Amino acid sequence: MDEGENTAKAVLRPRRPGESIKVAETVLKRRDRNLKAAADRAAQVAKARDAKNDYKKGKLRIIRAERFIKQCRVRHNDVRRLKVSRKKNPTPKPLRKCRSIAVARNGRTGGSKETKQTLKKLGLSTRHKLIFLPNTEETANQLLTVKPFCYWGRCSFKTLFNIVHKKAAFKDPEAPKEKTMLSDNVLIEKHLGDLGVLCTEDLAHVLHTQGKHFKEVAQRLWPINTGDIRMANGMVKDQKFTFGDLQDAMDLKLAKLFGE
Repeated sequence: MDEGENTAKAVLRPRRPGESIKVAETVLKRRDRNLKAAADRAAQVAKARDAKNDYKKGKLRIIRAERFIKQCRVRHNDVRRLKVSRKKNPTPKPLRKCRSIAVARNGRTGGSKETKQTLKKLGLSTRHKLIFLPNTEETANQLLTVKPFCYWGRCSFKTLFNIVHKKAAFKDPEAPKEKTMLSDNVLIEKHLGDLGVLCTEDLAHVLHTQGKHFKEVAQRLWPINTGDIRMANGMVKDQKFTFGDLQDAMDLKLAKLFGE
């Protein structure tokens, strides 16, 4: 094995035998110093930000007045949004050409009391979660209520199968707070066998076509972790939240989050 193979840092060698590499070594040391200084600076900034957010006086955790004002404004704006949206679209219609839809929660916080209750009813009280809902008028009304906090659309069978295969988790009746990750078809037969669902293809088919036991199957599954959709395009974080009806673009978003 050559010197420098499979090592973390590059090994400097002179261009011609006998030449000095002192200059290159100086450049390399300066680069390492700059990287270390940048890492230390980033750690100090993160520590100062955390200390500002977690403001305490002794053992008491103090919530600043600015935070209360911001939360109040968000609630007030959300109540006004609900009134305006229902006047503009009193009877929202379900999506076309699909029986079930994929609904995901984005990273936005806040909202009015009605919005939070609807999110909890849907099972999306936690951010960055994904569920599958029947494509009905009732669902369309609920999604209109939580529009700024969710994004939804049509999902192809291939993408849905990929999500179920990678991320599905079952609720255990004996331990309600524990998750049983899908690892083989034996677990599907154990948790969903009484509903006629025996393999991953059956599970994906029921969710995609809103099968006979869609509601029971959805209730026995945990919401799926998606991660932050704003980081789906790469290392640069999107400035705006993704929300609303994405229609066919939802399939592309999920493919970015979970892979193809």
